[in-house]
Amino acid sequence: MYPLTVKPIILIPVFNGRDSLLRLISEIQAICSYPILVVNDGSQDQLTQSDLPACSYIEHDHNMGKGAALKTGLEYAARSVFTHAVTLDADGQHDPKLIEDFVQASIRSPQALCVGRRDLLKLEMPVHRMISNNITSLILSLRTALRIYDSQVGYRCYPLKDSRLWDSIEDGFQFESAVFFNAAKLKMKLAWQWIPVIYGTEDSNIHLIKDTLRFIRTVFRSFKW
Repeated sequence: MYPLTVKPIILIPVFNGRDSLLRLISEIQAICSYPILVVNDGSQDQLTQSDLPACSYIEHDHNMGKGAALKTGLEYAARSVFTHAVTLDADGQHDPKLIEDFVQASIRSPQALCVGRRDLLKLEMPVHRMISNNITSLILSLRTALRIYDSQVGYRCYPLKDSRLWDSIEDGFQFESAVFFNAAKLKMKLAWQWIPVIYGTEDSNIHLIKDTLRFIRTVFRSFKW
């Protein structure tokens, strides 16, 4: 039974991560009964809807980027009965046991964007990711006048009341940084939820130099929004 203020759905974008996704889905279903939506962003690893009989499923016919997959999922959820969408990455870096913590944070602050916060000085995090995330978080904090602790984390709970929160031209990994610009414009409160640093064996789709340059482009674009 949902609380009166929150009707959550779990949203998972995936690109070529079939095996880790299926493990994650199994773990989630063993923990909670919230509906799950998977957005397959043009994967080429034989992932199909038949692999996910208990989940809602949307498939892009070609790879459009993580941001595009999230926007597709958020639009679907907003058009449905749901008030919030808890987003997790499919690669196993987000502990599904914390889903309920994000839901409870949204119950306490239904209009806030709840964002995962990792310890960005932990040795478990690759050094280049640690440096990149700290720098981008500082830049976003200065640009938005919000205190951004973790700019790149995908573990979040989005309120679905106002689609302007995810209305962005960014379709790649930069989407999750661009959301903070929209939150600042909407004067939306941020609620931070501690999460552990977890890095598995799956290959990352992030490219340090390319995505750093794209982040810089995103910041410059924000002055036009």
